[in-house]
Amino acid sequence: MGNQGQEAQQPCHAQQWCASICCGCPSLTRLDTVLDIEGPIKAEELWRGVPLRNLLSGFGRVIRTRPDTLPVAERAKLFRLSRQVDTFDIFISHVCGTSGFMKYITLVMDQIGWCAFVAALVASCVLFVLQACWHQLPRAVYFTRYDSMLGVFITASFWELLGGVTSAWLVYALGHLSCRRIYCFFDFASISQTRVDLKAAGISNIPAFIRASRELLVLWDENYFSRLWCVYELAVAQSVRGIPIRNLPMHVYVLLALGQLCWFAAGMIYLLVTPWDFWGGHFGTLSAGIPVFALQAHAGCTFARLYRKLQEQFESFDVRGALISYESDRRSICVSIEELFGGSLDTFNHQVRTNLKAAVLHSLTGQRAMLTYRGLLWQTLPAMPLMFSTFSSTLHLPLYHHVSHYLFGVTFGFCVLPTSSAAAMELGKRIAACTSMTGPMTAIGHAGVGILFASFLCGWYQLVWILPCWVSVGGMHEFG
Repeated sequence: MGNQGQEAQQPCHAQQWCASICCGCPSLTRLDTVLDIEGPIKAEELWRGVPLRNLLSGFGRVIRTRPDTLPVAERAKLFRLSRQVDTFDIFISHVCGTSGFMKYITLVMDQIGWCAFVAALVASCVLFVLQACWHQLPRAVYFTRYDSMLGVFITASFWELLGGVTSAWLVYALGHLSCRRIYCFFDFASISQTRVDLKAAGISNIPAFIRASRELLVLWDENYFSRLWCVYELAVAQSVRGIPIRNLPMHVYVLLALGQLCWFAAGMIYLLVTPWDFWGGHFGTLSAGIPVFALQAHAGCTFARLYRKLQEQFESFDVRGALISYESDRRSICVSIEELFGGSLDTFNHQVRTNLKAAVLHSLTGQRAMLTYRGLLWQTLPAMPLMFSTFSSTLHLPLYHHVSHYLFGVTFGFCVLPTSSAAAMELGKRIAACTSMTGPMTAIGHAGVGILFASFLCGWYQLVWILPCWVSVGGMHEFG
């Protein structure tokens, strides 16, 4: 069946920061008031939520599992990972056949991304304060250069960048351990895969599970809206007023994680290249920034391609022809749809093609940028640790240098870089809209976007940091 899961996230702040569609916290329905239980099935066998800690442990071992490939004993172990609950915090809707690693990355970035960002900021700041107030950590003389403008030697400090990014990655890997009270409905772990009667009861109560959830979380890829189960879950959630629906484009989140790695590599390149000479900073910015901003353009192009396919899927949707893993489930879903939508499958088709289509498309394009500001900050997470490294490298310089340097660092990390990344993604979307640009021309267009925004960063670097320092040391005296 097309799949879903749920996460309870009341104590976790990361999810609240990442919300892209928020309708306010709904008044939850307790499972014991809505579940339809018949026969020998016990309530505790049906009200099952998976702790987020279990869902993300082992780098998403459960998420990456395909239950249809497991022996009966292993499928029983999956069910034992769940616990009895009264409500769910998140209902995760996903396609079973989609890459489990993509699902894991998307969930980690969504649930723990903010905590990782704070960890990187705090760790790099602590290392900077340590070097500024108490003791300078060891540095390699190979990364020392003489600044002819300021008349001083400058040695690059890598500690803040390495320490900040390492702290963030540790939070990504281990942060789920603190989420013990966060419970999820994840289909093949919350519904028994070994007992036929219990599985049938779980499937028939999917609408009740959705009504008892704080939100519906969609792990979206190009196959999502072609799957009957997925569209059914989304339609049920939309029919229940007050339940927020959040669509997370998995390809974009994977590119976001890749962008974070690229920004870290860009920061390392910058620190390695800068000591060459006075213009090393510009060369480092260009050599590091061009591929990173080209990647942003590629992300925008990928999003535009998926968005077009999504529109086509909605316009041609027909519940009778939607894909499903087990044809035996189609009849039970159709019966449930008829009960919810006035006894007519055509009414459901119309609902999907109109109201659901409008809501989903708005959730993906209803903001000015492809990613929220917080998402852009997470992508450029290494930027502030890099700034603290450059601050630490110039601790011995005069006050006028620090003022312009700190102004540049704050505006760079929290304003210029996120804005430039969003603009590069938007240009990538426009390149995708230009049907005449295909193949090599598209790659050239992405490279052009990289050159444009890397050059812009060089200009900002010169205007906000270098020029004030140059003026302060008398660089304008030649003009009288």
